[in-house]
Amino acid sequence: MKTGISWLDVKLGARMLLKNPLLTLVGGLGMAVAIAIGAGFFNATAAIASARLPLDDGDRVVALQLWDAEASNQERRILHDFVAWREELKTVRELGAFRTLRRNLIVPDQQTEQVAVAEMSASGFRVARVAPLLGRTLLDEDERPGAPPVIVIGEDVWRGRFASDPRIVGREVRLGTAVHTVVGVMPRGFAWPLDHRFWTPLQLNPADYGRIEGPGITVFGRLAPGATRAQAQAEVEAVGRRTAAAFPATHTRLRPRVLPYALGNDFADDIAQWQVQVLRVIVSLLLVVVCANVAILVYARTATRMGEIAVRSALGASRRRIVAQLFIEALVLSAGAAAVGLVAARAVLTWLATKLPARGSGEYPFWMDFRLTPGTVVYVLGLAVLAAVIVGVIPAVQATGSRLQAGLRQLGGGTGMRMGRTWTVLIVAQVAFAVAVLPTAVFGAWEWMRYGLTDPGFAAEQFLAASVGMDYETPPSARAAAYDSAYNARFGDRLDELAARLRAEPAVTDVALGSHVPGREPVMWVEVDGVATPTDNGDYAVQEGTAGHRIRSGHVDSRFFGLFGVPVLAGRGFGPADMDTAATAVVVSQSFVREVLGGANALGRRVRYVGRGGDAPEDQVQLGRWYEIVGVVRDFPNAMEPDAVQQRMYHPMVPGQVYPARLAVRMRGASAGAFTGRLREVTTAIDPTLRLGSAEPLDQSLRALQMTMRMTALGIGLVTLTVLLLSAAGMYALMSFTVTRRRREIGIRAALGADPRRILRGIFSRALGQLGIGVGVGLAAAVLLNVATGGATMGDKAPLLIPAVSALMVAVGLLATAGPARQAMRVQPMEALREE
Repeated sequence: MKTGISWLDVKLGARMLLKNPLLTLVGGLGMAVAIAIGAGFFNATAAIASARLPLDDGDRVVALQLWDAEASNQERRILHDFVAWREELKTVRELGAFRTLRRNLIVPDQQTEQVAVAEMSASGFRVARVAPLLGRTLLDEDERPGAPPVIVIGEDVWRGRFASDPRIVGREVRLGTAVHTVVGVMPRGFAWPLDHRFWTPLQLNPADYGRIEGPGITVFGRLAPGATRAQAQAEVEAVGRRTAAAFPATHTRLRPRVLPYALGNDFADDIAQWQVQVLRVIVSLLLVVVCANVAILVYARTATRMGEIAVRSALGASRRRIVAQLFIEALVLSAGAAAVGLVAARAVLTWLATKLPARGSGEYPFWMDFRLTPGTVVYVLGLAVLAAVIVGVIPAVQATGSRLQAGLRQLGGGTGMRMGRTWTVLIVAQVAFAVAVLPTAVFGAWEWMRYGLTDPGFAAEQFLAASVGMDYETPPSARAAAYDSAYNARFGDRLDELAARLRAEPAVTDVALGSHVPGREPVMWVEVDGVATPTDNGDYAVQEGTAGHRIRSGHVDSRFFGLFGVPVLAGRGFGPADMDTAATAVVVSQSFVREVLGGANALGRRVRYVGRGGDAPEDQVQLGRWYEIVGVVRDFPNAMEPDAVQQRMYHPMVPGQVYPARLAVRMRGASAGAFTGRLREVTTAIDPTLRLGSAEPLDQSLRALQMTMRMTALGIGLVTLTVLLLSAAGMYALMSFTVTRRRREIGIRAALGADPRRILRGIFSRALGQLGIGVGVGLAAAVLLNVATGGATMGDKAPLLIPAVSALMVAVGLLATAGPARQAMRVQPMEALREE
């Protein structure tokens, strides 16, 4: 008999799967979910942290950094180091640098738009090795102080903004208040060094700044011919040691690094290739866990095929041939699951791509493409083969071992196979895992879906929201303080003027300013004078950390609460006297009074910050400074916020103190989206350097957020359903296997007059024993997890969710046992006696 694999084997495998729809459905779904997760993660990491750029010799383009070993982040204020590297390094050529600026693009008869401009060394174009479509690129002469302002634009800008004007070279373009002459157009698709479509020369004088001062820049270059990255690393370290010796106060903690360019940007900073590979292996283990559960089903099903396998062996089929056939059956199943997983991963990645900023925003790398790559397909094929080995080969090898001859002797009258302790332990572990994890998953899915379907609580369609910034030029160190003071005052004046101009618009009801989108304020920790503060050691010393009451903190102007219909319940709101940096007045929410003060009177209470969240601006609040509560407002109508923290404290927004500011405009019957153009027009008319970013109707942004919440809930629900199905199928397989092995015993007992209820008790007692152990272990793990996270995993629903999930798993297990029990009751005594 031949031992090769033929198309007939594949068709036979497909037929066997169709004969076992439960195994096919449950096993295929589980593997498809795991493969989809693995494929999506593999593709996303490849898109973000690819070591090779889509440029000529892209793998030889590198980024140079200074890594702050104490702060564990990148130090970008490295203008002096950049100059030293450019002069001293031999292993890296065409060394250049860039920084991203946001400017208003002002074109006559067109709407003003904020664009991302790459202020870049001329060498950047030589590193990219892409010739211009029209004109020229930047030259070294353009970087000299006093050189005429020039700009290079992308083909899509030329085509879209300038109608493919053939005389574009030499035409003037206005960025804010500066007028630049267009000297070149880059070809379609060119976006460098991140995702830029505008390039101006980098004109920075190191003499204007001290060491580790000035603007942040990103440094890049090409490895010299024959040079390796290891050699470049050694050379830059030598330069770093000399610099540290000369400037110990600033450079002792800094470590120079040479990285592949794709790993040296903001998206993949400090991600090494080996770390990516380790993460991929960890994600792939999810498939191994799923396949181990499916292998239980396959092994149990093999018990019913021992007669067939024994006959094939008797007719000359080798053990290798039989194992190969079972492997092909598993491969057909895993291949189908891989196809479904790829389709699902592609759909999710396509949806994810729609959530990225628009092209040309300068916010994500030009090489980042979430479309499925050939590498991802190969990776998924490897997962499919791995799944087939676990699901098909391992059970087949066990089933065709020493017990094969016993099967040959019995030829279907039972089986010599045994469901070993390992399989039983796996079932118990699966039940325990489900009980431990499913309460958190159910809580998360419910919360995300609830917020994804909830009305926001106010007329969001009437609001237009936007961030407001203003052009900033990094001043020389000697004039920084005076420049910043004048800049803040000017920015505050422009905001006041903008708000006043907008209130005069017929379509506008009112305008308010704040530091954050409502509900997105940064997390802080506070202590209230005279109120017990949650802390481990009772030390209320001002420090970074999480001691204190967790709240959200933001700055708002005096019109903010009225604009959103949030009434003052006690005390007062903010007035003109509060609009000063020395003012200490704060307003708190209802939830603050209830959760932090226990419902006590809030007015006159003193409060101070004792901890700062990672996203809290350091220049907007002061740790340790005492503030006085002057008012209480109703909780903001923010049903969309998935974070349970609703207790908030508001500060008066002093003009110019917060940057960027958030602008909220309430419309009077008009469409918020239709007013966007007018909003930009008014803003530019006040000051060309005043910029609007992310201006959109508030209901539009909330709908996008809700869609993300619903997708997250559906993903959690799918994984949860998979766990339940695998648990049920595993228990069903285990009980079916037990009934198959005890077929004769059950038939004989029935023939001898045994009470059917006693037979059923024997079957269900085994299931209840395994379920009891699994549920007990899972209960303990779920409680420990909830306690360890301070209740964050299940909120206040733990007393309900944990018992409910435990009861559900017991019910699932008993229902899965009911089928095999029904099979046991159908065993005919005479047939069992004849088999005996």
